[in-house]
Amino acid sequence: VFDSKFEMQAYDLFCKFLGKKYFERSPKYELQPGFRDSNGKAIRAISYVGDFLINYNGVEYLVDTKGMETPVFKMKEKMLLYVHKKSIHKLKSKKKVLAFIEQIKQ
Repeated sequence: VFDSKFEMQAYDLFCKFLGKKYFERSPKYELQPGFRDSNGKAIRAISYVGDFLINYNGVEYLVDTKGMETPVFKMKEKMLLYVHKKSIHKLKSKKKVLAFIEQIKQ
């Protein structure tokens, strides 16, 4: 199950030009652990779930297929960079997916 038609198209392109062994779907990163507040109420953890984690020639690329960047996405992107030192490659079109594939294969 994909979150969007574009994510499914990106998956198909990654399979075709990279092969399934080079990527995984829906990598999850904890940005803030869950905790209990002063009243004992459970506060859920904050996580970021990317679309793909590509590991090609020993280099990792975290990829998100985004049409529009929401304020929540922008906040999580900053937290991901701070906590995990990972940048997100945001691909917004089929053309950008193909260019990205060509770039990492060089």
